[in-house]
Amino acid sequence: MYLRIDTRVTPPHVQLCEPEDFTAFKVVVVTAKHSWVDPGDLTELAGRGGDAQWQQNLAAMIGYARSKGWTDDTGRIRAHVEFDEVTDGTI
Repeated sequence: MYLRIDTRVTPPHVQLCEPEDFTAFKVVVVTAKHSWVDPGDLTELAGRGGDAQWQQNLAAMIGYARSKGWTDDTGRIRAHVEFDEVTDGTI
């Protein structure tokens, strides 16, 4: 049996699959290869809305992303998803 956790939706969807198979157990995490992030969220999370230099650096980063085609029509930035493994994956 295994748990299938779909992180593409909020809240994540958890499903028990193959509940009659007692010969193996795992957790399968379903995620997108990329995530779309609103630049306003970055400013809010950083708490740097009043920092002109930080805002300038963010604008330069967004400009670079735009030049590479890594922004969408709403201005969100495409980010690749990385995984940070921990030794104890208790859920």
